[in-house]
Amino acid sequence: MLVGRCVTVHPREPEPSYFTEVHRVWSSKTGRVHAVVISGERDNPLVKVGFEGGTQIVFYRLRDLTVDVEVEVANPPKHGVRGSHLP
Repeated sequence: MLVGRCVTVHPREPEPSYFTEVHRVWSSKTGRVHAVVISGERDNPLVKVGFEGGTQIVFYRLRDLTVDVEVEVANPPKHGVRGSHLP
């Protein structure tokens, strides 16, 4: 289970082709996983990562993150009337 875990964006060269300036800003920073989006790449899904208490959200591929298994899992705050993590 990844949701609620801390992850760190690890920089690598060459950087992934999907990286934009927004992705680069959070490189080497730690955030918390809010959701996993299953896509065509089952072994490398998109991961919704919240930074600064969840106020900054950026999607990364799982392969570009390091999961911190030592930190206790926390539930991200829920938003909206549906009680989901979506606004």
